[in-house]
Amino acid sequence: MKDHIVGRYRGFVIEARTEPRTIRLSDGVALRYCVTWSLRPRKSKQKVIGDLADPIMYESESVALTSVDRRARAFIDAMLADGAEQMPGSLLQS
Repeated sequence: MKDHIVGRYRGFVIEARTEPRTIRLSDGVALRYCVTWSLRPRKSKQKVIGDLADPIMYESESVALTSVDRRARAFIDAMLADGAEQMPGSLLQS
């Protein structure tokens, strides 16, 4: 497994963990990548918002990380649009 900081977006750090897997295909074997990702506020290394698993197996590590970046940004946008940063006691407050 490899840990990555995928990026920073709107006050959050997007982190991912990739794990290579060998799968059997009809014409042989192939390497695919599973990925899990998490968000944390930029100012806190301890407070993880959540760990999320991506159900897709990717053909390359770079494609997996690009997908995580897009999904995480959409998740953050949706979370902030719903007013989650306004909730009392929310980890999203700055």
